[in-house]
Amino acid sequence: MRKTRLPGLPSDCPKELANEFASVPVYDSSCSDTARVYYLDTDGGFFLKRSPKNTLREEAEMTRIFGNAGLGPEVVAYLSADSDWLLTRRVPGEDGTHMTDHPELLCDILASAFRELHDKGLSRVGDVPLPDRTAETLAGAERGLASGVFHSYLRPERYQIHTPDDARAVLAAQVEAFRPSCLIHGDACLPNVLIRDGRFSGFIDCGAAGFGNRHSDLFWTVWSLAFNLKTDAYGDRFLDAYGRDAVDRDQFRTAAAAESVTADE
Repeated sequence: MRKTRLPGLPSDCPKELANEFASVPVYDSSCSDTARVYYLDTDGGFFLKRSPKNTLREEAEMTRIFGNAGLGPEVVAYLSADSDWLLTRRVPGEDGTHMTDHPELLCDILASAFRELHDKGLSRVGDVPLPDRTAETLAGAERGLASGVFHSYLRPERYQIHTPDDARAVLAAQVEAFRPSCLIHGDACLPNVLIRDGRFSGFIDCGAAGFGNRHSDLFWTVWSLAFNLKTDAYGDRFLDAYGRDAVDRDQFRTAAAAESVTADE
């Protein structure tokens, strides 16, 4: 975890938080230009995320759902003033990027965590409303195709998708079968999976979670493994460990096609 010691919390921090953590060591652990993240080093640790007003509401709700199900951090507070502030308790462990020296074990841990999430997540969170992330992804793909978006950094050519027209053809052929069926994380990558003593300990950054198609998480995890390990050698290891019985080649390719052309709103 990246940490830079700060003299204290920012001056515009809500008073109730500033008072509660007035004498606590504060560190900047931000890794994004769009949000600031402060680590509060007390009582096992807390993370305080600051973002523009009304941008953390959904993340707070989805993180609360994951936390209540034992899948992610506990949400301590969500406050919306001039900015949004989300306070969560630290999940013990280090993120998956700290295990790249043990790629086989890393693949096995990721596979077990995501299979458990996809197979049992809905029953664990109970009867709560969830956003339809598959509908959002497909809508984003439509916008991207209309504006010529093509994310070559995702290396869609690995799935015989070389152009936006290739992605359009895949989506046209498979979109009816690409349906949501499980709880997904929505931002599946090594930094968002925490591991402690060689075992999964929780998901973080759950703002994109919801009701979705498991192949979206699988696509992003395979991509993240290749990105962080600097090789494509472990994608199949991950999918084998996840269980090929639950992996549909056409739906995986559909996920790749959709993500390769998706545009934000």
